Amino acid sequence: MKITYSSDTINSFGGINFADKIIREASIYDTIDQTLGIRGVKAQYSYSDLFRSYLMLVLCGGECAE
Repeated sequence: MKITYSSDTINSFGGINFADKIIREASIYDTIDQTLGIRGVKAQYSYSDLFRSYLMLVLCGGECAE
């Protein structure tokens, strides 16, 4: 990982991509899908997508999902 210095304002979303990459490489999302199975025919998102969305919300400091 290359670290550079910047004068731009740093926000809380800067490291979320690194956290998501680590979780994805650990096959956590695949395990969730294998364990919970496939959602209904009309479902547009998998179970791992739902867990990922909520996890990223929490890691960014969110308090509730709308």
